[in-house]
Amino acid sequence: MSLDMTIQYTGFQLKPRGREYSYRVVDPKAEPREFTLSISNQAFVERHVPYQDAAAICYQKLQKELAAENPEQPLRRHFTISDQELDAYREKYRPVKRRGF
Repeated sequence: MSLDMTIQYTGFQLKPRGREYSYRVVDPKAEPREFTLSISNQAFVERHVPYQDAAAICYQKLQKELAAENPEQPLRRHFTISDQELDAYREKYRPVKRRGF
């Protein structure tokens, strides 16, 4: 991922099976690109990830994919956030608080 590259969040849409988050990637050396990332409704409930964290989760996934991109194999334009990615996010940013006795 180029340091000059900018990722812009452009919104989300409710779909029957989940939410789709849209991003525009602007790179001065290339044409702007549009990406969508999906999270299923079931994943929000089962993984205990709040809806308000979804845009950040998708942003981090897109950053990671862009960093690993190479010219011979451009990125696909749609990604689905996996249960493992949701679990990793929750463990890092929303750890379970233990009660002390």
